[in-house]
Amino acid sequence: MLEFQKQILTELVDQDALLILARGLGLFNILCSFLDLHTKDNHLVLVINTTQAQDAAIIDYQASMGLSPTNRMQTITAETPAETRANMYRQSGIFSVTSRILGVDMLLERVPISMISGIIVYNAHRIRPDSMEELILRIYRKGNEQGFIKAMSDQPESFTTGFAPLQNTLKTLQLRHVHLWPRFQVLVADNLSKAKADVVELRQPMTEKMDQIQQGLVECMEATLSEVRRHQSAMVDVEEFTIENSFFKSFDAIIRRQLDPIWHRVSPATKQLVGDLKILRQLLSYLADYDAVSFYSFLETVIASNSPKDVRHGQQSQWLFLDAAERAISAARRRLYVRPKDPEYQTASHTTIKEGNTPIRLVLEEQPKWHLLREVLDEIEQDLESHTKEGAPVLIMVKERRTIYQLQEYISGSVKSDTEASSPLLERLIRRFFSLRKSITNIQEQQQKEQQQKQQQSTPSQSSNQRGGFARGSAPPNKRRRVRGGSVAASSSSSRPPLAETFKDDVQDTIAMLDTPTEAEIPIQVDDEVELGEDDILPKFKEIPATSIISIQCYEDDRDAHVLEELQPLFVIMYDPDPTFIRRLEIYRATHQEVDIRVYFMLYENSVEEQNYLSMIRKEKDAFEKLIREKSIMAIPMPQKKNPQQEQFARAISSRIAGGQIKDKGPPTIIVDMREFRSSLPPILYAEEVKIVPCTLQIGDYVLSPDMCVERKSISDLISSFSSGRLYTQCENMCLHYKTPILLIEFDEGKSFSLQNLSDMKDTIVATDLSSKLVLLTLTFPKVKLIWSSSPHETAAVFKELKRNEDEPNADIAMMVGAENADDPNQTHNMTPQEILRSMPGVDSKNYKLLINAVENLEQLFALSESDIAKIIGIEPARKLYKFIHQKTG
Repeated sequence: MLEFQKQILTELVDQDALLILARGLGLFNILCSFLDLHTKDNHLVLVINTTQAQDAAIIDYQASMGLSPTNRMQTITAETPAETRANMYRQSGIFSVTSRILGVDMLLERVPISMISGIIVYNAHRIRPDSMEELILRIYRKGNEQGFIKAMSDQPESFTTGFAPLQNTLKTLQLRHVHLWPRFQVLVADNLSKAKADVVELRQPMTEKMDQIQQGLVECMEATLSEVRRHQSAMVDVEEFTIENSFFKSFDAIIRRQLDPIWHRVSPATKQLVGDLKILRQLLSYLADYDAVSFYSFLETVIASNSPKDVRHGQQSQWLFLDAAERAISAARRRLYVRPKDPEYQTASHTTIKEGNTPIRLVLEEQPKWHLLREVLDEIEQDLESHTKEGAPVLIMVKERRTIYQLQEYISGSVKSDTEASSPLLERLIRRFFSLRKSITNIQEQQQKEQQQKQQQSTPSQSSNQRGGFARGSAPPNKRRRVRGGSVAASSSSSRPPLAETFKDDVQDTIAMLDTPTEAEIPIQVDDEVELGEDDILPKFKEIPATSIISIQCYEDDRDAHVLEELQPLFVIMYDPDPTFIRRLEIYRATHQEVDIRVYFMLYENSVEEQNYLSMIRKEKDAFEKLIREKSIMAIPMPQKKNPQQEQFARAISSRIAGGQIKDKGPPTIIVDMREFRSSLPPILYAEEVKIVPCTLQIGDYVLSPDMCVERKSISDLISSFSSGRLYTQCENMCLHYKTPILLIEFDEGKSFSLQNLSDMKDTIVATDLSSKLVLLTLTFPKVKLIWSSSPHETAAVFKELKRNEDEPNADIAMMVGAENADDPNQTHNMTPQEILRSMPGVDSKNYKLLINAVENLEQLFALSESDIAKIIGIEPARKLYKFIHQKTG
């Protein structure tokens, strides 16, 4: 470890704190080193908020350091049985646990909280108030004040948005101190400046057509952004709506955070503009990352999805009508092929094909970085020959995996020769492109013929019943078939889903079809030296020396340092710029000063790629400056410890227990279904001093009292439950087993407290509307009470009010309600008529006992009316059973 890393580790050991480290400075190594300190003794250390990839990387690191399997970190997931988890906790060790499982285990006292040595919160930038992590830390601090809490993050930008974000995060983490380690910290800069790598910066100019595309897309983005600012300037703060911010994925979160509270008042045109900004940013990124064929196919998908027949409410992407968009689209096409009217037609290659009746000539412009990469590899090869070295490992770092496959094909010798007009890679892609386009056109023509035949066969009486020009037998307007990659001309006769829904799927599908070679294109190589014995499962392969390997890897954050240590390359080519990996190279160079490493840094000059790279460095620097300033002025969050004397006095004057004359039952208890721990309501209830008991409930999500059950629905869940019919069954079961069934409709905090926009309200009553479905639900189940809640905090207040004069629920009884074995085990019935009963329609494992207890035999059941049966098992099951009993045969 470097000197500054040792000092960071020392500070972590000495003091509970939140560590915020600049990206690439070895946060993962610091975590592993801190865990190593607790592997020898009998410690119980819990690691939370990690990903599966990070867990695997930690275990691999510990294995490489020679730790025995018993001392390595163990992962606990939902597949680990509860009894096994309890035994693992008691045996001590280091465990990575998902937050939901650990929170439930702590509430059920499966974890010996007093034995916990400490909790490590990784990726602390993801921690939010009222999360499961906050619940875990609350329970931990309540039962153990001696153990440590360490939090780590390498995303300083996440702590700079909102009001006092650093202070609120420390309060959530139950911490009082923060350690900031930026790249410009004196000790860090001094450690990394001692060993400088040999860096060759290669600024590759973009081609003329790529530059035209970039300028056109940026102009479209500026025009779209100005429209968003103009429409919403009176309602939101538009200072962050800048063209520089719009180049980053985080801009989507910025704009939604500002517009979510007023989303119900945002016009459809503005919503379309917000979606267009995302599309334009993706196109700008694809321009530098993808080849000319893939990029143009994506662009065609966007155009096809915006055909007049394909958009909702007549809202098309307005940027497509700008002159800048026309220039960008034309330049993207001319990178692939030119038509006779194009000025480049005479100078293009003589490979001429027919597109309809128009002859076109292929251009197939290569990515400039491809040729630059070939030159760099040739230079490395010549340099090695001049120094009479056998070879050296070369590492090429890229941003996406599909780039790996293309570069592998390009480097392996599949490049154009002096006599060829274009590379075989692009020729394969263009063949797939035209083949895909032809297939789409054929399908569209076939559909048109079928529709014309149906219209000709329809009678005049049927034609009079047509609505909006669509025949009865044809597909309605909202049933559209999605077509991928069609041209503008081809797409005018087809129907597709809206742009916002289809773009992402079409891009992924098109990319897969363009990149996947056909069966005829897959080369088959036979190695005569491979000999298989009778007992051999796999052939024997020759070992390739590491010095002759060209390895192409993706940026994978924590694993990048491991890749450098494993390959130990002498040459690193950064095909895509990434400031985090540059710092990892600095760390690697500083810890291996004997290695003479050369780094080639490739960047498109005057491009959005360059702008994003510089903006990322500047944003991180600004974030650390804001954090340093906030740290100096913020109020230190203090733990709130309750005074036993104050609690005793509060109980003495409490009217609920008559000033101490009635026995205090303790805190109010709410039974919570296990699945509800994905929401923020259980942590809020715990913070409100409500005792929550996790259980697997068959009916309902929350049991407030023996007679009161609550089914909680978010808006999205409410809509899907209505569509699937699940809500009907849930309300029916609650009415059967509880006196006070409640349907809670909960809205997201910070969003509009509105079920439906006024603009979406229709003049006539439509049964498919959400409001109409709610009315029908209340008419069907008048016993069900509806509660509207604006946020989870409001829900917690409502629950406490509802429980004020109610008895506390019993967890064992609540779990048995609705279960198959919920009856008295000593009660027996004749099995033959019971099996006959359970085989009838409308009778299931949850309601057959109700019928057994209500009637003495099958003859008495058959004599009941449909309304009498409905009183026992509900309306819908009663209808099915009564119809089956009284149906006529023969």
